[in-house]
Amino acid sequence: MKRELIENVKVQPYTSAAVIDRAGFLSGILAVNIAAPTGSPTAAKLTVKFTECDTSNGSFAVVNDKHVVVDEVLNASGEVEYEVDETATTGGLVSNIDLDLVGCKQYVKITCTVSFTGGTSPAATSTYALALGDPAVAPV
Repeated sequence: MKRELIENVKVQPYTSAAVIDRAGFLSGILAVNIAAPTGSPTAAKLTVKFTECDTSNGSFAVVNDKHVVVDEVLNASGEVEYEVDETATTGGLVSNIDLDLVGCKQYVKITCTVSFTGGTSPAATSTYALALGDPAVAPV
């Protein structure tokens, strides 16, 4: 099984709002790590927005498939929000967001925004990794 998994996924660092060419992949997992914030906020929220396009450099629009995030429904702006209160004081939140990309166009952008409540000019760094799976052709 281990060998099969390694040969059937594509894992890469990800930058928020970078273009993803999902050609040949039906699903994915976005891993999010939010570091400990400065400025002593009382709460934090992660907003994840999904846009799509037929070309890598075209005009990206909100995804048509409102169920691109497994077990969630995107709002009219193509977003899903996660309350991450524990990040407000401790940081180090690692969250995996399961993606069903079947209903998306070939090129997708995932834009992640962390916002805070309270504190004095709170800020935190975020890092991302993307694993694409369910390839049409294996091994990848």
